Amino acid sequence: MNREAKKRQTRIRILEASIELFESQGYEATTVQQIATRADVAKGTFFNYFSSKEDLILELQGQMIRRELESTNGVPGPIMPQLLNGLLVHARHYPLTPAVTRAVLQGVYGSSRIGTAQSERLGEFARFLASMIARGQESGEIRQDLPAEKIAELAVQSYYGVLMSWVLGTSQEPLEELMKLHFEIFTGGIRAEPANA
Repeated sequence: MNREAKKRQTRIRILEASIELFESQGYEATTVQQIATRADVAKGTFFNYFSSKEDLILELQGQMIRRELESTNGVPGPIMPQLLNGLLVHARHYPLTPAVTRAVLQGVYGSSRIGTAQSERLGEFARFLASMIARGQESGEIRQDLPAEKIAELAVQSYYGVLMSWVLGTSQEPLEELMKLHFEIFTGGIRAEPANA
């Protein structure tokens, strides 16, 4: 096995170990040492891949959204329901409380390294959304007066705006309900007008 393959395998082991621990004992109770032990790596090795627990959870969240959207890529049928479900899946399985999410966001905004990594993940997410939106534009489901990239950028901004409102406690509704309402309105706004309108 070459060096790059070993690095990928180690990264996957760390991510899988963290998921197991987060599910069994919660994010807050899980330490970096426990993750490293479960992954059978040294604690220092963890920090070769992730600068903090916050960095790791952001990676997991990005993967969850991408995995859901990728599972619908190329699936026949209307794009809009696939797009809405992909945007909601993360909220549906969101593992953190508002208080822990605040801590994660502090980690993002307080560290240029984590902030840069998160910015790259958001870019990947936006690019994938743009490819789905472009398919919807080609099929006539999504309005074509804005580039797919711009609509995707607005979707990502909207997603994090709702998340921020939830974190700040401006609404008592569950995160999934807030996202569902917001993105039903959002997807309605990007829907193409019927040809006879």
